[in-house]
Amino acid sequence: MIKVVIVDDEPKLRQGLQTLIPWGDLGFTVIATAGNGKEALKVIMDKTPQVVIADIRMPVMDGLQLIQQLRSAGQHLHVIILSGYADFEYAKQAIKYGVAGYLLKPVNISEMSASLKLVREQIEKESLSKEGHQGEGMNRDLYLHSLLVPQEKTEDPAKLSSKTKQADLLWGSYEVVVIYPRVSDADRSEELIRLSVGLKQGIEARSMGIVTVISPYVILLLNAPLRGRQRRDNLYGEIRSIAGDTRFAAATGGAVTEQKYIRSSYVKAQEAVKQAFFSRKNSLLEPDIPCLPSPPLPRLPDDNYEERIEDLIFRLYYCLDAGNKTMVSQLLNEAAAFFLKQGQDEKSVKQSFFFLSNAIIHKLAAVSRIELKETETVSRFLNGIYQHDHLQDLLEEIHSFLSEFAEDFEPKGKEQEIKKMLDFINRHYAEDLRLSSIAGLLNYSTPYLGQLFRNMTGDYFNTYLDRVRIQKAKELLGQGMKVYEVAEHVGYTNANYFHSKFKKYEGRSPSDYKNP
Repeated sequence: MIKVVIVDDEPKLRQGLQTLIPWGDLGFTVIATAGNGKEALKVIMDKTPQVVIADIRMPVMDGLQLIQQLRSAGQHLHVIILSGYADFEYAKQAIKYGVAGYLLKPVNISEMSASLKLVREQIEKESLSKEGHQGEGMNRDLYLHSLLVPQEKTEDPAKLSSKTKQADLLWGSYEVVVIYPRVSDADRSEELIRLSVGLKQGIEARSMGIVTVISPYVILLLNAPLRGRQRRDNLYGEIRSIAGDTRFAAATGGAVTEQKYIRSSYVKAQEAVKQAFFSRKNSLLEPDIPCLPSPPLPRLPDDNYEERIEDLIFRLYYCLDAGNKTMVSQLLNEAAAFFLKQGQDEKSVKQSFFFLSNAIIHKLAAVSRIELKETETVSRFLNGIYQHDHLQDLLEEIHSFLSEFAEDFEPKGKEQEIKKMLDFINRHYAEDLRLSSIAGLLNYSTPYLGQLFRNMTGDYFNTYLDRVRIQKAKELLGQGMKVYEVAEHVGYTNANYFHSKFKKYEGRSPSDYKNP
């Protein structure tokens, strides 16, 4: 059966044509319909029909623009034009493109049937001509598609070689490059055609290979290997020049020497382009190239996902509080390495960083580091996480945004660093503070920082922390708070332990202090 797509902005006419025309008897089958030229482009790229029946007047993209796009892209489909009486002058322009038929509305069934019979005869003649011709007659686009898309059965090597020769594809080398435009689904078909037209003018004009489209990719089949970084960079630059402002990813599947392996190159190129988010920026990607290098991960028991996330949130938040922007960057890289280790794809990695960033922002908001007036800025930042094409750009953006809320950190010798540490303790005395955790934030070893702290303050770290907590406890007890409540508020989970500490430093129990 010959595949047909009907394009008209009137639903009743589309439905009428589908039901009133005896398609099967005429040797045709309607595989899809569309309401305008832009919708039709996507359908045509996906379904590869042989015949298009299109209204000349439609919103968004009319029939004439649709034909222009198809012809520019090298799509030599058989098109039957439908128009009203008032559109005749306009329709004459479409006839210049070699349309297969021109019918007035309302469509007459017998006239449409007659036009379809003529189109079928023409398609049959073309098919016979291709079978008997030994050169330019073979449709290289269709043949290339058959090599790239899996066939139901393996073709005889001798027959395959004969077809390859007919299609003028009997080369010494083949290399597939796929180009994926990063555009919305609604704009994809139009962008694929624009890119393919631009690349045909360069690649095919210089006899470097052929260009075709299999949605969602523009595909180049090159007749010489892309050996060396310079050749790959030159091709990438050519693609970027044609793409203009359109974001895209491009990858090669590597060179092969036999046509039966062309599909293998195509599959590898697809796999590489799907990993573009994790790969180098501004370059033609290659198969089997590892992702961006990642730092080793600190070990947690069983690498529990929830524990790891909580640990990352904890350390990132306190690094911001301590003003250590360098450590923030290291922790974001550690988070990326962890997400990759979990086997997360691009979408999942972005979701994970959204959650991580949102949790830290909520912690910052809880201590008034982010004001209400900044809510719109925060929302824009969080939504922007999903717009990044490369992991490295995403990490830099998150680091830049979060660092705006870090305390100023300008080390001026050891005294300044200890002062920073004391300020940190006075803000977070109620939490589970450990010298080892703070040492990590300040990039010191735990023993060295402990000795430095004692030299500067005269106290061991734990002693100083106890003194701060007891001082805060005295303030709360003076406000009438119950002893066990005070213990929890200042960081002691055990009321008896708090009681012994209080008595050690104050010489009396908390209850005695509360009731003199």
